[in-house]
Amino acid sequence: MSRSLGAAVLYAALCAVHVAAAALHSQWLDMVTKPLLLPALALYAIAAHRERGARVSRRLLVSLALACAGGVALWLEGSTALIVGMAFFLAAYAIYAAEFIRSGAAKRLRRWPRWLIPVGYGTAVTGAMGWLWRGLSERGVALPMTGYAALMALMAATATTWGWRVGTGAGLLVASDALIGIGLAEVAEVPGQSALVMATYLLGLALVVSGWTGRVLGPPAQSPAI
Repeated sequence: MSRSLGAAVLYAALCAVHVAAAALHSQWLDMVTKPLLLPALALYAIAAHRERGARVSRRLLVSLALACAGGVALWLEGSTALIVGMAFFLAAYAIYAAEFIRSGAAKRLRRWPRWLIPVGYGTAVTGAMGWLWRGLSERGVALPMTGYAALMALMAATATTWGWRVGTGAGLLVASDALIGIGLAEVAEVPGQSALVMATYLLGLALVVSGWTGRVLGPPAQSPAI
């Protein structure tokens, strides 16, 4: 088994346990597994790049570190902790969006029918924010969430130019945050919401990272060493 595959298996196992912890509302299991999730995904990215004779992007690793910090911040209660966590995630997703745009995503999205993608995401996010606005306002986070949602729409739309894995992964990240917004605004009951939030988030990140790594050209080298 290659090191990248081993790291991928470790990440998948941790995800399964963490999603189960969310479904069972097991706080101690959540606290044990959450700090290990994104380091395992970062280990996969490093190993996969090394196997292709390439150096892993620092921007990718920084984005994972920021997302990990955001997850830790959300352990705390209150609007301040929520905004701090959002700021970390905002920075992480801004790195993705900047990378997609730097690679020429904006130019490709101007072509028919690709321009329908940003229009679709923009419409969906605008509609969702209109639905959630009152509940988010009562929590004092409506304005920060609006800016966050706008960046998510940009990130997800530009991600589609990097292939189906990255595009699908970014869409799942948007879906995960939408579920969080529904919970914060208290506008609807979603069965198994906590587990769905984590499942879509963790799968989305895995697809984005694996898709990013898959853009590195060249076959894996024999007997890679990290």
